[in-house]
Amino acid sequence: MKIIAVVQARMKSTRFPNKAMKKINDTPLIQILLSRLSKSIYIDDIILATSKDNSNLPLISHVSKLGYPYEIGSEEDVLDRYLQASKKHRAEIVVRITGDCPLVDPLIVDHCIKELINSNVDYCTNTYPPTFPDGFDVSVMSINALKKAAKDATDKFDREHVTSYIKKNNYFSKKNIESNHDWSMLRLTIDNPEDYEVISQVFKHFSPNIYFSWHDVIKLYKKNPS
Repeated sequence: MKIIAVVQARMKSTRFPNKAMKKINDTPLIQILLSRLSKSIYIDDIILATSKDNSNLPLISHVSKLGYPYEIGSEEDVLDRYLQASKKHRAEIVVRITGDCPLVDPLIVDHCIKELINSNVDYCTNTYPPTFPDGFDVSVMSINALKKAAKDATDKFDREHVTSYIKKNNYFSKKNIESNHDWSMLRLTIDNPEDYEVISQVFKHFSPNIYFSWHDVIKLYKKNPS
C-alpha cells in the first residue's frame, strides 16, 4: 500500500508573498516542513504540488535540490492538482499538508494514517471538528475518495480547498481524531507576517532542534502564552 504526502505550496500570496521560502534560523520554511514531515514512519514519498506560475521557480529549485519530487498543476483547481500528483506517483492513500504549516507533527500525521487504515474509512482528519492548534492540520484520504471528489465537485470553493467536498458529502465514510483538550483557539499557521513572527519565536526557542512535538509547543505556550 503506497502512502504519499502531497504538500501544496506556492509563492504567490495576497497576505504574505513568498512565505514558503521565508527563513527561520537560516532555513526556508518549506525545508523545515519537509524535514519534519519526513519523520513519518508510514509515508513512502513526499511530493510538492505547486502551480503553473514562474514565481514558483525558486521554490521548485530549492525543493528539488533537497531531493523531493514536485508536480506542477492548476493555480486555482487545487483538487485537480492533488489528483494528478497522486495518480502520477501511484498513491493508494494520500496525506494532504498545506505549505503554511511548518510545525506539522509526524506523530499526528501517522495517527491519522493509522486510523484511516484500521477503521477502513475514506477520510480521516483532525479538523472535523478541530481540537488541535491551527497549524497542525492533517487530512488523509483514500485515492478512490480523492478521485470521486475530483470527478464530482463543481463548486469553486470545493475545487480550491481539496477536502471540503468530502467533508460535507455523506457518501464518504469519515473519522476525526481529537486531542484530549481543545487547543483549536491557538493559531500556529502562517498566513501573514505576524504569524511568521510567532512561528519564528517558537523555532528559536527550540533551536537547533527542529523535531520537537506539538506537546512541546503546548508546554511552551503554558509557560509563555505571549
